[in-house]
Amino acid sequence: MKTDDLVISERATLTEAMQRLDETGKRCLFVTDDEGVLVGSLTDGDVRRCILMHGSLSGAAGDACNRSPKVASTSDHMTPGKVARLGITAVPVLDDHNRVVDVVFADGTSLARKASLSEPVPVVMMAGGKGTRLLPLTAIIPKPLVPIEGTTIVERIIGRFHDAGCEDFWLVVNYKRGMIKAYFDELSPDYQVNFVDEEQFLGTAGGLSLLRDKVEGTFILTNCDILVDLDLGALVRMHREAHNAATMVASVKNYTIPYGTIDIGEGGTIMAMREKPTMSALVYTGICVLDTIALSYIEEGEYLDFPDLLIRLRDAGLGVGVFPVGEKAWLDMGQLDELRHMNAELGGER
Repeated sequence: MKTDDLVISERATLTEAMQRLDETGKRCLFVTDDEGVLVGSLTDGDVRRCILMHGSLSGAAGDACNRSPKVASTSDHMTPGKVARLGITAVPVLDDHNRVVDVVFADGTSLARKASLSEPVPVVMMAGGKGTRLLPLTAIIPKPLVPIEGTTIVERIIGRFHDAGCEDFWLVVNYKRGMIKAYFDELSPDYQVNFVDEEQFLGTAGGLSLLRDKVEGTFILTNCDILVDLDLGALVRMHREAHNAATMVASVKNYTIPYGTIDIGEGGTIMAMREKPTMSALVYTGICVLDTIALSYIEEGEYLDFPDLLIRLRDAGLGVGVFPVGEKAWLDMGQLDELRHMNAELGGER
């Protein structure tokens, strides 16, 4: 769906407005004048009230719309959380000429395509694990369908890649895969979702062997439980310019040791003592760019974890690189406490 799909002329009839509302399923349109300048917002309730007031369908969208809608500028950084806090369905984002350039919805979606990729790149998601660290939640639903602030984590992850310009998604599924497939059947997304069945658990990298004849060239690999805020275009460019077979996205992580640490010398002499020191390290976020040459280093049906694949690539003389991002750019929901943190962070946008 494009932003233009939710924009309608003030001269359009109420019948046309009702048809557009049905087609989009978003329950809200934005009415503009002949110059494309925003006039107001129009909901199905506005249309109904106008019809009932005048007893006719002959009215125009401009007659029924709310002439004082909530709006945002491109510099406002409007988020779904902020929209929800306003108690409305959607907020139009306007340019300097008061024309609609984006629409942000309370349900977590946005219509502006913030494409950063020069060309679409396939995305492979490892979505077949049991999610044992999220028990008892994952005893009922698979990890990709765990809700985060009202939207499943898999939709949030795919949505960010889609905004960057990705169109083709491959999900390697195993545990409760029927639920995942049924969910997407009902969702009817405006991007392509393909499923690859992993009949037995093959580790965090072994399932990639099932994609050997399905993806070509460069592709993005992601876990199904993380959100990373990064420039995908810059990531893919760096990967290709370095001629890497794999480029991992790594986040700076700061850890505070909750005790005083001691350095000792010979004979047990205390050399130094630090009170609750902070240590920093780069940790793998769960997103990596790969070239399909990497798949040739995985035997069909082999159990293989991702670190072991990287070692194989490195030992074969292939490039394995790192793309660092900041600590706050990475959200992980792999454990219950991290799930609560992700909900708090995304809910904090409100």
